[in-house]
Amino acid sequence: MEDINEIYDKIMEKLREGPSLILEIAERIEKDTLQTQTIVDYFAAKGEIKKTARKFGSSPVYFLEKDRERALNLLMQTFNSQEKALIAKIRERKVVNVESLSSAERYISQNLADFMKKVSAQDNQTGQKADYLYEQGLSLDVVKSVINSKDEKQKQIPHETSVKRTKESKELADQKFYEVLIKNGFQDPKEVERGVFLCSYGQYKIKSIVQVLNKKAITKRDFINAMGYSTMYKTITFILTNADKISGNKSFGNMVNVIKTSI
Repeated sequence: MEDINEIYDKIMEKLREGPSLILEIAERIEKDTLQTQTIVDYFAAKGEIKKTARKFGSSPVYFLEKDRERALNLLMQTFNSQEKALIAKIRERKVVNVESLSSAERYISQNLADFMKKVSAQDNQTGQKADYLYEQGLSLDVVKSVINSKDEKQKQIPHETSVKRTKESKELADQKFYEVLIKNGFQDPKEVERGVFLCSYGQYKIKSIVQVLNKKAITKRDFINAMGYSTMYKTITFILTNADKISGNKSFGNMVNVIKTSI
């Protein structure tokens, strides 16, 4: 019977050549993929081998720490343009307040743990806890330093007149949105983002998220965005829209519902 140390040596020999998938490792140690997965995951659990959370096809990417960037570059081939854009944003800014991201970006970020992590910290301006995404590999001391630096820059107060105009415009738009919500049976609307409301719906007052979209066409990106709200608030999402064209809702089932109305 083959010694486990011999198997380990063969696995490490393969990984020294570069990041590998289960099938490639299985060929090297001459085991089936199920046996190989069990063995390699055992060493990964001990921290001797690294593995990606996201899969390349049906297999994680296994690698040694020295090849982390090569492993991530391999994994990047599986991502769509939106995922790549979010990764680029995090890498450029290093640390990003989750509140500054769109709901679609928040939803997408859940599947990008190999590239970014989340941490909670106190917002220096509001005193409230805020969530931040930061680039994988940054130390928490560096993350804290970046957060504090950004908070200082944001303390500049806009001109009073501009603030007043912005407030007046927002109030008018909100009033219009509230009328649309009430007309369509949504009660007690509370705005959680611009044009997005937490409401009670129907006779049983079901908690729902409602997104008001005044646009000509609703696309798959809008549905991904809406699905992000469903995930965040753990409830169904409605899109109220006056769009003539609606497409891309096949993948989201009953979690995202569209109501056509006048806005």
